[in-house]
Amino acid sequence: MALRFTQKYSSARISLSLALWVVAFLWIFPLFWLVGKTFTPNSEIIREATSLLPRDITLENIHTVLKKWPFLLWMLNSTLVTVGSITVMVLVSLFAAYSFARIPWKGRDFVFVLFLSSMFIPWEINAVPLYFVTKYLGILGTRPGVFLPISAMPVGMFLLRQFFISIPQDIEDAARIDGCSSLTILVRIFLPMTIPVIGAVVIWISLFAWNEFFWSMISLQRSAMVTLPIGLKNIMGSQNIDYGGMFAASLLALLPSFLIFLFLRRQIIRGITVSGSFR
Repeated sequence: MALRFTQKYSSARISLSLALWVVAFLWIFPLFWLVGKTFTPNSEIIREATSLLPRDITLENIHTVLKKWPFLLWMLNSTLVTVGSITVMVLVSLFAAYSFARIPWKGRDFVFVLFLSSMFIPWEINAVPLYFVTKYLGILGTRPGVFLPISAMPVGMFLLRQFFISIPQDIEDAARIDGCSSLTILVRIFLPMTIPVIGAVVIWISLFAWNEFFWSMISLQRSAMVTLPIGLKNIMGSQNIDYGGMFAASLLALLPSFLIFLFLRRQIIRGITVSGSFR
């Protein structure tokens, strides 16, 4: 009986491992294909579109992108938008999450549900009201006009709030007996405990802001403000597509996000796990 159970358990584990390897291959294959086409001559890309590895390795595509297009300016703009989104979201989310989790005030739960319900609204639907709001504030077509709407998304507040409500009340009561204010408790006690969750929020918002296209395309009309996703669209064009340049630019734009996930994947999982308690 035990032997039969062990055999079934081993077979299930093998089947699960094979399924995971298949899924991993399906996810990784496009990346390998992109890397191969980046170092493939343009003429060979068109002639042998299905080949994975190039016959002759070349850096011409990367050189063309950096020389022909303001790629480094696009990367700088995306970096500034991403940093601005991270800074504003973390600061606002910290105070909002602490208020929703630890400070009782009238209508708190209703307001929290109202914020939470906005997570179910597609990002693209906000484009029309955001256009008029940013135009009224005079920040339309600027970097703050891009990263402020992104940083207003309630995801960071939700994750931090879920972590704050899991902290024992005794810790806060002891701090208040010692004369600590709410701000002191947040900064000196809760903030060091929240680093893993903040890390998860930073990684999430950085990936979203780095790849954001829809609102940036509407808001940023000046070429000096163009971010990477819009720049990739410009490289594609409508006629005479430079396939080699498109592949090279896509790989260069992908590298920062890929490296962030590669080196901080454990922090991502840990932060989501720590913030995943519901009450």
